[in-house]
Amino acid sequence: LAFVICDSAESPYGMVRDAAEYAFELLGTGLHTREARRYPELFEYLGWCSWDAMNINVNEAGLLEKCEEFREKNIPVKWAILDDMWAECKRLNKRPYLDNNMFKTMHTSSLCSFEADHERFPSGLKHCITEMKKYGLKIGMWHPTTGYWSGIDPESKLAEEFRDCLITTPAGKLVPAMERSKAFKFYDAFHTFFRRCGADFVKVDNQSFIRGHLKNVYPVGVAARELHEALEASVGKNFDNNLINCMCMANENMWNRPTSAICRASGDFLPENSAWFKTHIIMCVYSSLFQGEFYYSDFDMWWTDDTQAGKNSLLRAISGGPIYVSDKIGRSNKKHFDPLAFDDGRILRCDRPARPTLDCMFTDCALEKKPLKVFNTCAHGKYGVIAAYNINDNNSRVSGVISPDDVVGLEGEEFAVYEYGTDRVRIIKRGESFRFALTDHSDYKLFIISPFDKNGIAMLGRTDKFMSPQAIV
Repeated sequence: LAFVICDSAESPYGMVRDAAEYAFELLGTGLHTREARRYPELFEYLGWCSWDAMNINVNEAGLLEKCEEFREKNIPVKWAILDDMWAECKRLNKRPYLDNNMFKTMHTSSLCSFEADHERFPSGLKHCITEMKKYGLKIGMWHPTTGYWSGIDPESKLAEEFRDCLITTPAGKLVPAMERSKAFKFYDAFHTFFRRCGADFVKVDNQSFIRGHLKNVYPVGVAARELHEALEASVGKNFDNNLINCMCMANENMWNRPTSAICRASGDFLPENSAWFKTHIIMCVYSSLFQGEFYYSDFDMWWTDDTQAGKNSLLRAISGGPIYVSDKIGRSNKKHFDPLAFDDGRILRCDRPARPTLDCMFTDCALEKKPLKVFNTCAHGKYGVIAAYNINDNNSRVSGVISPDDVVGLEGEEFAVYEYGTDRVRIIKRGESFRFALTDHSDYKLFIISPFDKNGIAMLGRTDKFMSPQAIV
């Protein structure tokens, strides 16, 4: 069964919103669009993830060293994720890695136990989390929906204990059955262990695995619905719905999550890779045009000390979602944190997922000499923000225009437009615009658009912060 929804609205943004709401109504599942979902308070603060910092060698000593670095540099990170792979996986812990290929090792490894690997966490997971919390952090645990990438080790005590709620895939992998009561039993046991160790949330990966692993075993839509009902029931019970969904953008996932609010919008971050940034920003911004009606978009982690740091920092600031880095030990650069958050680590978060402006929506800005413009609003829609990037394939100079009309829903007739990082403020009326240029890939700009009130005042906020109007009380 398939259906197509046609709609007319004042803008494509309104059309996508109306279509998403109507589709949920037709489905009759009782699920809702993003505006009805609660954004977790935990993710209103800066975070850090161990993945790009430590890869699969994550260990207690390194985690505590990173916590100490944040303290010494006075960087107000307030939560951290123990990412791939903290747990006991026989093949994962062989040295050297299989064929010296980290990813091959990962994707052929299976989970033996809920407990952390005893070599890298000699005093256990609870001890590590307890020590990290002494630095004032909330702690999250990463895991795939399948337990680990290759499922559960069939020879482990874990497999023996949960045999009644696991299923063997056609490829021979042992994974949670996509039946609500069985999947819940496994996830609840997993998450209860985390919670008793002191964890505060989870990041759940590999959510779009159903078509690949369970083809011809379950109807994909039914399996996705059962998976998400079970997973989110467990996260609600154990972590008050504090969840980041990851590798999770397949349609069957998008339409079937009951309560969670945050979803990845792109492939993985690649440090020190300028070509990657162009692909990344396109994925994040255009995915959010659709996904943003369902969830807040996670633009993934990034590094504060690579050559893309400034551009990545601004992109996260305007994203409307969580902001977290994966800096290696000793390499966090405070100057790229400062424009993002207050001294207590609270980020100046925009109202909703960032989207391309209308004049960029049907234009390939990589081919044309035109900047990619990304817009959002601050302070419940009162102020507009536009970030502009040069993603031209030939690294050529590009030029474009800025107008208050670029920001959908912005009210007012006359505006002050502040160019971040300069002393330049332009006064512009509704329907007017001005030109700007970006020289090459390293050039980018941020514009704050503030309406004049009835007293003739336009507030800009704290101009040392990217989303300066969020500081206005």
